[in-house]
Amino acid sequence: MNRCGLYFAVLLSIFAISAVVPAYAEVTSLKTDSSFYKGGSVIQFSGTTLSTDPPNVTILIFDPNNQFVLLASGNTDSNHVFQISLDTSIPSNQQHLTVKGMYNATAFIANKTDGKTVSFAFSPDGSSLTPSSPTNLVATASSSTEVDLSWLAPQNNGGLSITGYKIERNDGNGFNVIANSQTTTYQDMGLIPNSEHSYQVSAINSAGSSLPSNSAPVITLQAPPSTTPTQNTTPSTDQSSNQSLSDILQQRYADARKLQELLNAQNSGSSNTNPSSTSQNAPKTIQLNENILMTDASVNQTSQKSTGAQKNNLPSIGANFDAKTILYPVITLVGVGIVVAILYLRKKQKISSGTIETKTSTMPVAPAPEPQEDDHAMMILKNRLAKGEITVDEFKALKEELSES
Repeated sequence: MNRCGLYFAVLLSIFAISAVVPAYAEVTSLKTDSSFYKGGSVIQFSGTTLSTDPPNVTILIFDPNNQFVLLASGNTDSNHVFQISLDTSIPSNQQHLTVKGMYNATAFIANKTDGKTVSFAFSPDGSSLTPSSPTNLVATASSSTEVDLSWLAPQNNGGLSITGYKIERNDGNGFNVIANSQTTTYQDMGLIPNSEHSYQVSAINSAGSSLPSNSAPVITLQAPPSTTPTQNTTPSTDQSSNQSLSDILQQRYADARKLQELLNAQNSGSSNTNPSSTSQNAPKTIQLNENILMTDASVNQTSQKSTGAQKNNLPSIGANFDAKTILYPVITLVGVGIVVAILYLRKKQKISSGTIETKTSTMPVAPAPEPQEDDHAMMILKNRLAKGEITVDEFKALKEELSES
């Protein structure tokens, strides 16, 4: 009887046994003593069965193309453990084990579908095998610049340990290797928002790289809308708001003193060039006295509304100062400083020597008396002067008109 006839008889006997023998639990475990075999080596199968099972065990071997190639059989011992060997150096076995790749062996007692299956790598010439392809590759866009990859390890490793995975990306010009990973996940970062990509993964062992996995296309997310920081349009608080009242008054006093020194300098110059300049000093003294009255009135009305931000609003005064063209920005806090300065200068003028002291002492200048009925109108004019709505010259002209009326 030839070998094919023998195989047919064995299979027929197995079917006959399965028809008359009740169903058993079959083989409970099956393994090989190695994951990789070379031509000429012995493949050792071992496993266990239940105590209620018959002792005979059959093993069917299928090549990488899932074609049946060999049959092996054996019996269990008293502990229901079996060991079945397959010698690949025997010529009759060599002619069936000619394909390089992963083989499957199924051990059973009566029914193959109820048995246990184990895989092993076999290489007739002894060369190593590459693993099978990874499966279930999934690409997920987690942001506008990142794609997360995950996959399953290959069903067989070619009889050798997987040393890593090769990751390839296609941006429209073919697949190119972008990274290697030791795990079954990878994060691809630094991508362009709303861009399309495709990925594939290959398993690697010491024999080489597997065929690529399935291709996984993905599109990165849209870029988030850009947010421009809103400019702070709130005016910054002047630093003088943190100063004490004493510091503010000292600053106002210094400004007023500087103004008065310039006025005195011009007055003294006028006295040296024109002996009759004494009469010209009178309007200026009257003007200062009027400012005192006006400032006293404005301070009572607007002292609660003043801020430190106005301390530097005095106009710059050059060497060619012209008192007739100066517009006094008499605002609340500046007015306070001017009042303090004028009081100080009045005291100083009392002890000054010379012709000016004699003339001012003999000719005290005071605001011209005004009719009682014009007090209200004068107060309005002074307030307008304090706010800067009219000039000093306009104030004098209007005052004279009120005096004449």
